[in-house]
Amino acid sequence: MKPPLVSICTPTYHRPRLLERAIRSVLAQTCQDFEIVITDNSENDESTQVVRRMNDPRIRYYHNGQNIGNLNNIKKVAELAQGKFLVVLLDDDLLKPKSLELMLAAFAKYPSVGIVMAPMDLIDEEDRRIFPRFYLVRKMHYRYRFQAGDGLVDRARVLKEFLVHDYPCCVPSGLMYRAEAFRRAGGFDTRGGFALDLDLDMRIAIHYDFYYIDEVLSSFRYTPISLTSMMHSSGANVEVFYHITRQILADPDAMQLFPESERKALARDSLFFCSCRALLLNGMAGVRARNRKIIVETLRLILRE
Repeated sequence: MKPPLVSICTPTYHRPRLLERAIRSVLAQTCQDFEIVITDNSENDESTQVVRRMNDPRIRYYHNGQNIGNLNNIKKVAELAQGKFLVVLLDDDLLKPKSLELMLAAFAKYPSVGIVMAPMDLIDEEDRRIFPRFYLVRKMHYRYRFQAGDGLVDRARVLKEFLVHDYPCCVPSGLMYRAEAFRRAGGFDTRGGFALDLDLDMRIAIHYDFYYIDEVLSSFRYTPISLTSMMHSSGANVEVFYHITRQILADPDAMQLFPESERKALARDSLFFCSCRALLLNGMAGVRARNRKIIVETLRLILRE
């Protein structure tokens, strides 16, 4: 059979109702040249039944037989992709109907692009749009609104944004990867922990430009039990920020993107940004949970790093 143009890769675990909505958002795409690859960590057959009811030959479903962990499940589903382009659609997120069409058009126009990114709106359990407050104070209308207007973002600019300013993109449901770029960068590395998507995006930025579409093309589900929400309440292993950043700073190809005279300052500012992210994430989590230990341990990490 002819390989699909796009692989929609969805790792899942005990969320059959949301998984069905995610799949339906793919089936409703204006571009229909895709496969849906699902790897399931569930200990029951509820997700299996969802796939059977869909009865679509483009769905390739794999039950892992046991829970191999969230990170390994993400890594596995992406490695099974056969398309020229990949979208890692998390099982509780949704795609807008023209998502594939518009992202593929950007790739066709710009061969140097490894990732096409677009902002995401935020939804609740019932797919209603919401405006939650991240870090207690920041009201979120969109995730990853990078700039006003569509445009090519060259690799040096996007990598510097990742290192010292803010993340241009991160959540994989809002991105499309060129499979060639994905594999050249080594795919997902579980050593990146909860930030393995950030880790991959930064590695891709070493060799490829990005393209930004200034239109919401996906929905990010933010609920009390979502991973992001739980991290905002209980903290996270923020040491991975330093691990990811030091990998980039040690990569000769990455450093070649910046003038030699700027590299020392870039390294300093990058590690400072890691500390800001760590303190913001775990500091606010400590306040929410009224857990002084989270804050103290994060400050110790910052001082050590």
